[in-house]
Amino acid sequence: MYSNNNLWKELQCLLPEKNRISEAIKPKERYIEAEGIEIHIDEYDSNSQTTIVVFHGVGGNGRLMSFCAVPLVEAGYNVICPDLPGYGFTKYRRGITYDDWIKVGNKIVENQLSKGKNVFIFGLSAGGMLAYNVACNHDSLKGLIFTNVLDNREEEVRLYSAKNKFQAAHGLRLLSMLPQFMRTIKVPIKMVTNMEAIVNNNEMLELLLKDKHGAGSSVSLNFLLSMMNSTPIVEPEDFNKVPVLMVHPGNDLWTPIRISELFFDKIAAPKSKVILENAGHFPIEEPGLTQMENAIKDFLRKYI
Repeated sequence: MYSNNNLWKELQCLLPEKNRISEAIKPKERYIEAEGIEIHIDEYDSNSQTTIVVFHGVGGNGRLMSFCAVPLVEAGYNVICPDLPGYGFTKYRRGITYDDWIKVGNKIVENQLSKGKNVFIFGLSAGGMLAYNVACNHDSLKGLIFTNVLDNREEEVRLYSAKNKFQAAHGLRLLSMLPQFMRTIKVPIKMVTNMEAIVNNNEMLELLLKDKHGAGSSVSLNFLLSMMNSTPIVEPEDFNKVPVLMVHPGNDLWTPIRISELFFDKIAAPKSKVILENAGHFPIEEPGLTQMENAIKDFLRKYI
């Protein structure tokens, strides 16, 4: 549990004070079960009728999402930040695939909808496409928000996602040739992705890469294959379920804006885009951070 972990507290010190967990705004840790997986959740309950479910990406965890949760809670909303399987303190006893991420996301959203809440989904990094896929399964959502939306079928997306050009060009084919038993092998996530570009702050990067519950963790080859081979549940041209907001970092060194636009521009639903000035992939820099907070709050007010 994060209550017994200190690394996240060191990371908090590098955030603007307004985005830090405090005695006034702090999450409760709890577990829910889905598909035999014990999902760890950071829950910020403001007794609101509106809940935002926040999905982290590869190399993240729910506690890292506190930087965007805190200002939303302060504005009067409930926020839920799960640890997706493979990260944080979520527990599982079998092999995990990308489908399990979608199932976990569905379970959390269904739980909130069953309470009669207005539910929005917010995905960061690879959590953006996860949020999109979860939104495809639910007609009662109020809106979809993401920083990035990466379609791994696109060669240019794979080029930026991978550790290097060789892995981008040949990695998927080579991994697909491995026998099934070898795909259970876990490798450090920083060996197969461009994790050094997860944040533009070198001091924070150093801490993140030490985090065994996040960017310093390992991932199974089978999970990587399932993610890279996944296809959207609904093609963007046919997606018209909920309004969409993209708040894309303007100085994203991992996935430039045009990489997300390959998919975003095709979405048929009502959509808007805000470019976060000076913000990196993990968008903690100003003025982009405040621009993101304001854009999300405006979006929530518009569609509640």
